[in-house]
Amino acid sequence: MNKMSKKIKLTILGEEYQLPISALVVKGSQKYNVNEETYIHMNAKHTASLIKQYVKKFFPLVKVWSKSNVYSGGSSVDVNVSYSGGESICDDVFQKIESFSNQFKAGSFNGMIDMYEYNEGTKTTDNNTPLKYFPSYVFCNNKPKWGSVEYWLSEYNNWLENTGTDNWLQYDSMVLKAGGGKSGWLNMNKTYMTDKEYQKVQSTFKTII
Repeated sequence: MNKMSKKIKLTILGEEYQLPISALVVKGSQKYNVNEETYIHMNAKHTASLIKQYVKKFFPLVKVWSKSNVYSGGSSVDVNVSYSGGESICDDVFQKIESFSNQFKAGSFNGMIDMYEYNEGTKTTDNNTPLKYFPSYVFCNNKPKWGSVEYWLSEYNNWLENTGTDNWLQYDSMVLKAGGGKSGWLNMNKTYMTDKEYQKVQSTFKTII
């Protein structure tokens, strides 16, 4: 195993997770850490990875996407979850994912005083290694990520529901009459997809419809 592929293992609430070795900051190893203890740097990227591991570990039937964002003055993590057909997951499962995810944000914005308030106390692993420097925000969304195959499956199913059309052939015929083109619904929405996304969605639709 080369240095770039090395991982550290950490245990939180009795469950083991992995992060890149770069997440571990050893006391005195860096100029700004001379007087601090050893800790795990939970930046947005590491937090996104941890949340994704949690979902895959406890809810293997749930599709999960997690993306980190860094910007002037802060950072955030966007988490999207759905079932394989693009359906929203059940409320109790989503609440568990959201509750776990919200542990790993630095605080929250208080609109009453127009100020970001940092969480008090210290979050640690089970062996008391501190977790520090969390992202400012963690946003959990009970819907598939924009542009994913699951997103387009969800859009297709929503359209069927809204139009009262209950099968592909009837729906495709309706869209063709409306000028949808040779490939019906897919052709109508192709302009919103990259070529790669279109090919993946087209391939998926052929196997399920």
